[in-house]
Amino acid sequence: MIKLGLISNTRSQQNKRGMVAIDSVLADAPEVLHARLTGIDGLSPALEEFAREGVGVIVTNGGDGTVQAILTELLVNKPFSRIPPIAVLPRGMTNMTAADVGPRGAAAKSLRRLVGLARNGTIDRHLIRRHILKVENVAGHSAQCGMFFGTAGIVRGIEVCRTRVHSRGLESEWANRVTLAGMLLGWLLSGGRGETFRGELVAVSVDGGAAERSPLFLALATTLDRLILNSRPFWNQGGGPVRFTSIADPPRRLLRYARKILYGPSHRSFPGDTYVSRGANRVSFEMECPFTLDGQMFEPERDKPVVVSAADEVDFVRY
Repeated sequence: MIKLGLISNTRSQQNKRGMVAIDSVLADAPEVLHARLTGIDGLSPALEEFAREGVGVIVTNGGDGTVQAILTELLVNKPFSRIPPIAVLPRGMTNMTAADVGPRGAAAKSLRRLVGLARNGTIDRHLIRRHILKVENVAGHSAQCGMFFGTAGIVRGIEVCRTRVHSRGLESEWANRVTLAGMLLGWLLSGGRGETFRGELVAVSVDGGAAERSPLFLALATTLDRLILNSRPFWNQGGGPVRFTSIADPPRRLLRYARKILYGPSHRSFPGDTYVSRGANRVSFEMECPFTLDGQMFEPERDKPVVVSAADEVDFVRY
């Protein structure tokens, strides 16, 4: 029987309302080790205990930020000699990581099925492998690991979502839809001007290529296959595991190309150098603006480029 170790972030959005359904599953599965944490405090000793107890699958009960913290702990501090598979339950605000690599369905139902798979030893039939981003030169932090990096307009989009959309009670897919539609409409009405829509000066170097500082409307790097609203805003992806996309500022004909950017075919063509997308092994960002990693906000280390790579791989439970 495979041993499960569950990490619950009690401050994640859905866990704040209570964990009755999760606790009901655990009452019937006393063999599951459960670390109930306040935020990510205590994460390091919890994972060290899981490693000593021979946990074979780590289950995350939280949001994207919880997964990001766990990936960083596993890949940077390395409490396990071999990283076990991870099952991501969707209990945060947006749950983009869970939607792409986690079990489908409600968290408690997924956990119950996972317990059954662990008891009969068939979890390995439901594994998918993904590269994990490593982000270096983060101010005040060691290297951070996660699955979605974004800067410029993406950071401001997240701030708008949290302050203007989530505060009205909208969450997850509906919040993402309202935020995206509102930003596109706002960009149209403002003519691309205003604090929310201004570009950020960023010099980007892909796989050691030349870097030229220019204003970017947004830039992202990810190892996820799909992002919010099931979108795939990356194309021409040969060359490496990091899916990199940037849009120059001002973004010419943004409304005309918006659907094609989000949902177009694997190979897409756009005029000029406004829209760039490609696969890469390493992307370097020289910038002074903040960036996000799985919804968590960070600042670049002064006078050093933020370097994004994806050499490590982790198995996730997906069914």
